[in-house]
Amino acid sequence: MGNLPPNDDSASAVALLGGVFDPPHQGHIDIGLSALQLEAVAEVIWIPCARIPHHKSAPVAPAEARLQMVERICSEIDGFTVDDLEFHREGPSYTVDTVRTLSQRLDDKPLLWIVGADNADKIAQWKSAEELWQMAIPVVAPRPGVETGTSENPALVREDFPYIDDGRWQHFLHWQLPPVSGEISSSEIRSLLARAEEPRSAISEHPGIPAILKEFLIQGGWYHTSSD
Repeated sequence: MGNLPPNDDSASAVALLGGVFDPPHQGHIDIGLSALQLEAVAEVIWIPCARIPHHKSAPVAPAEARLQMVERICSEIDGFTVDDLEFHREGPSYTVDTVRTLSQRLDDKPLLWIVGADNADKIAQWKSAEELWQMAIPVVAPRPGVETGTSENPALVREDFPYIDDGRWQHFLHWQLPPVSGEISSSEIRSLLARAEEPRSAISEHPGIPAILKEFLIQGGWYHTSSD
């Protein structure tokens, strides 16, 4: 059945935070920190996506720059690490391939795949979903101010996962992330910087851009075309 969470929080689980990170921002950091609040989770592995599936829009920043941004963030926070395994694979990056590799590497630990609330209703149809969710437990990062995992706001819907048994479903329900306080998106940051007359000021003043990335973004210039 793959990696199962323990009946209590005595075993060490690994939370996996995958994404394009174009750019990574404080919201990503807060979600990772919320995973570290779970007693069983001692490590959050950030997994930048090198090449996304062809039907999605290409990232603005190059893959290597996005990896470097994630590395900068993780270098500052205990419990955060980076895995660049998707940079060593040809073709687009699919979650099932990444989790398969990590499941083999970390076969004695439960794997938790953090999913944004805006994608929670789609994960049951991801590529090779039946295999994927037997290897990893999907853990939804709730929107700010919304407590998921309740009857009023279910994070996941049982009927969407007919290929898992009831025992596995209980493992899904076992793991819940505490809500985060702010709502930030990479698309909002990209849009702001694309239209900013003074990108340096916009980057310096934006509360969602981590301090360690501000100068890197200014020098990179991926998200703006003008200079001040």
